[in-house]
Amino acid sequence: MSTTTNTKVTLGSKVLNIFRTQRALPAFVGSVIIWLLTAAIAGRGLTGTLTSSIAIGTFLFFVGIGQMFVITSGNGGIDLSVPYVMTVSAYITASVMHGQNVKLISGLLAALAVGIVVGLLNVFLIEIIAMPPIIATLSVGFILQSATLVLSTKSSGIPSPRIFINLATGNVGPIPNMAIFGIIVGIIFTLILTRSSYGRAIQGIGQSRSAARLAGLKSQRLTIYAYLISSLFAAFTGFLLAGYAGGPSLTMGGNYQLGSIAVVVLGGSLIAGGLSNVPGIWAAALLLTLLITLVNVAHLGAGAQDVVQGVLIVLVLTVGGTKRQKD
Repeated sequence: MSTTTNTKVTLGSKVLNIFRTQRALPAFVGSVIIWLLTAAIAGRGLTGTLTSSIAIGTFLFFVGIGQMFVITSGNGGIDLSVPYVMTVSAYITASVMHGQNVKLISGLLAALAVGIVVGLLNVFLIEIIAMPPIIATLSVGFILQSATLVLSTKSSGIPSPRIFINLATGNVGPIPNMAIFGIIVGIIFTLILTRSSYGRAIQGIGQSRSAARLAGLKSQRLTIYAYLISSLFAAFTGFLLAGYAGGPSLTMGGNYQLGSIAVVVLGGSLIAGGLSNVPGIWAAALLLTLLITLVNVAHLGAGAQDVVQGVLIVLVLTVGGTKRQKD
């Protein structure tokens, strides 16, 4: 009897250890489970559910990558301006393009300009004024929200260029363009995080700023880049989402504030900073997107989505831990 109990305990410990060392694994496993469960409840659409969820989840994946760099930098780093950057970027780019195909590049440049300006403003408040990141980025977000309300009265309903809509919503065979784009971007930023000097340095300062300082790393400069990357991704995602939806709307960024943080945590990155995982963020974005589909299919209501999402985050933090593993 004791031998059987010990075997069960040992097996459970091994499984728990696997989840703790392979931090992205819960997101991948959860995605498969929810995908199959959704298909079983709906009774059809196994392939269609997956491909459409990957396409829609790509937007969350993009903002998650940007948020990842901020969180990885440590020191309480978090960017709450993400949804507001997305929305104001969508309205500004829509105004610039005004539904004309020839102005597509101008719209893209406008989105990038929005990201740079907001990123620098966040950095100014955090690094120069010394405001806490949460307060600084949320304050910037409220400013952007007011600007968006003004813009919406002047540019509401302007569609994206037809060529842009076709690119955002089109497929290559059975695979959505957004899914292909997301995979390419994911590979690029995986290499940046794991192989580039910046990627290793941003993880270094997230693990220990004092040790990084002794190693000659400039924490302030690395943090500036992190917030710029986050704002650029948010602005670019707003640009893409406007094309996917056919135009901007005031509520388009609403689910991305907590969502961008959730995918970083669920994907296996440490909320304390210093360790991140791009493939895990992709899996977590797919997981949350499939979760929304499951809630809709099961007719559970929007509140159930928030409850399940919160339970998932708590479960992952409990199993994986929130502290950095010691060498």
